[in-house]
Amino acid sequence: MTLLSAAIHQADKVLQENVKEQRDALLPNVKDLTERVQLLSWALQQNFIDTYCNFTPTKSLEQLNYQNRKSNILSDYEHISKDIKILEGKSETINEEFCNSCKKLENAMKALDNFCIVVEGKDILNDANHEFGRYNYTDAILSIKNLRKQLSSLKFEGNTSKALATLNSQAENQLALYAAQLSIEWEDIFTWEEKKSYSFLIYSLSVQQNDTILKQNVLKSLQATERLNAELGLFSHFFIDKLLHNIIRYNCEIYTDDHLGAVVYNIKIDLNDTKTPNFQTIFNNLTATFDFLKSTLEIQFENNKTFIQVFADSIREKFFSKVIEDCIRNNLPSCDSSYDNYKSIVLELDAFNKFLIDLKFVEASESPLNKYIDDAECILYSKKCDKLLSDVRSLLSESLSHGTLIAGNYSQVPNDSLFDSTFVHNSEDGSWGLNNPIFLPKCVISQNVQKIISLIIEHLEESIKLPEKYRRQLIIYIKDIAVMYQCLVPKKFKVNLEFCSLDIALYFNNCYYLAHSLLGPPWKNILPWSLADLLTTILLESIQDLRVVGLEKISLYLETQKNIITKKIEETELPWTHESYQTFDVAINSSLNLMNDLKSSWLNILPLHMYELSICTLVQALCQAMLDRMLSNSKPTCEKLVYMLAQRFEDTVTEIESLFVEKIELASKINIWIKFIKMSQLLKAQPLQITELWKSDEMLSQNYVCEEIRQIVKIRFPDDKYRLKILKEIQ
Repeated sequence: MTLLSAAIHQADKVLQENVKEQRDALLPNVKDLTERVQLLSWALQQNFIDTYCNFTPTKSLEQLNYQNRKSNILSDYEHISKDIKILEGKSETINEEFCNSCKKLENAMKALDNFCIVVEGKDILNDANHEFGRYNYTDAILSIKNLRKQLSSLKFEGNTSKALATLNSQAENQLALYAAQLSIEWEDIFTWEEKKSYSFLIYSLSVQQNDTILKQNVLKSLQATERLNAELGLFSHFFIDKLLHNIIRYNCEIYTDDHLGAVVYNIKIDLNDTKTPNFQTIFNNLTATFDFLKSTLEIQFENNKTFIQVFADSIREKFFSKVIEDCIRNNLPSCDSSYDNYKSIVLELDAFNKFLIDLKFVEASESPLNKYIDDAECILYSKKCDKLLSDVRSLLSESLSHGTLIAGNYSQVPNDSLFDSTFVHNSEDGSWGLNNPIFLPKCVISQNVQKIISLIIEHLEESIKLPEKYRRQLIIYIKDIAVMYQCLVPKKFKVNLEFCSLDIALYFNNCYYLAHSLLGPPWKNILPWSLADLLTTILLESIQDLRVVGLEKISLYLETQKNIITKKIEETELPWTHESYQTFDVAINSSLNLMNDLKSSWLNILPLHMYELSICTLVQALCQAMLDRMLSNSKPTCEKLVYMLAQRFEDTVTEIESLFVEKIELASKINIWIKFIKMSQLLKAQPLQITELWKSDEMLSQNYVCEEIRQIVKIRFPDDKYRLKILKEIQ
């Protein structure tokens, strides 16, 4: 070991010995303080239980020398805590006995703090009563609120828990009494009423003026205790729903009265006056009303807010909404007016807006009136957009079949996707772009959707003349129109879209026509590139939603019809008899009649390709149900019934083919078509022919499994050795 290492080792040894001596000297003090803390805690706990549980306190806090003992303990604990921190900084060596004693002291101090809170609660409640009696409402209520907050964090057991519940109840009751008294004081200071008559209304606001100090004290107390907004709740509703509502709609007479030390502000409304007030009159009346509230109730609170600011917080949003909707928008010139017609209105708006800002009713940068002042052209265009929505709503209320017209063009290029009945047109690579519009197949649509698209194009062409920032607003409105068609029409014509096949087809066509039209003529041919790109980007999701909703409605209808067809076929009884065959035949005829009805409703209405897909969906259900019914029987059937069944399958094939105007390859549309048309062949074939067909007919083996052929053999022939031989050959 080097000399330096030896010196460091010796220094560490001396330090550790010094720390040990200090720790040994401090340990008795820690234990002594812990014992003193525990003794005081036990005494306080008993005092608390006696006071709030047994209601017979044995010793008061003065008799327990509470204040001195608590003060001495806190002082000693502060010194000991500093010594403990010093020792911990000098050595990392852990002494278990010392650590346990320190932990015990810390826990004891926490318990003492909790008991100090509850035993001092009684004095806090008494002091609060005293302060409230001196009209010092704020300090009284805040002191009890603070006490309740401290009590809520405490957890005791046994009688101590019961005592805590009692103290909590006392604090809650006392706080409720203060709040009620404060409300009574406020109601004496500020009142309002409505007087109704046949020909007029009078709204009166009354504020007491004989005790200004009490008024300020009550207001400050309500604000400090966060009750002012609650107390203003009823007045806020009265102000918006009654006073503001009628000031906007009627000419008013305003006058004040003095009554028993109160200033009464009256607003008299003549209901017989049918003349609508102009902007200047409305704003003058509102200005006078706010001036009255400011002059009689204005006060500076501790958070630097005024009464008007607090009141504004409770009504600001509804106030501006009502002023804008009922006053400004309803009284603006028509959307055909020029910018000049807005100048006088803008001046009035600007003056009223500045008044509200000076009043601190609203921040200058946050006033909703700014947009009506800064850009009157935008307001004019907003009205145009609102009129667009209004016109569209009117068109949407028209029946789907009220006026129809043909849209789209015939195309020889089909798209087999059920989810996209549009076709690519004039595209070398088959991709769609803004300069290569999607092809719309020929179909019949409602006239109102064509009118809607015409309105949209007209507004888009007009928007080119306006600044670019207004164009986005119009596009959002156009998106709203797409959403409206998806939501409003299905709701308004709910029954039609469940049971009326023609309306279902028209709604499907309308959705696809709107989606196609909103994708553009293409837009880049008539609009600036930036507007065209923005239009396509924003509308893309809505366009897809339109197509999905249209497809969903027709799919739900087809699913219902499929279930009807399947259920009718399944209702036939087993085994085959003349009666069950008659039921089977009636069910098939009913299903074919259903499809013929759809043919009369949908042919030349739906796009041809969609018509074929829809009918093929139902044909698939019919064919599958008939095959399942045939293969579900395992008992031999008489030859005459078998022949009748075979003939029924052949007739069904003929009738199905008649559902389509042009001959189509049904095997490519219906995956069980080959299987279906082969059934009549199997039912008519002789035993050896069935065996030969199974071995040589590739189409048969591709569509039937071995067990199904064996099942047909069992239906055709009696159970004998000959049938057994045939069954063995069909493997």
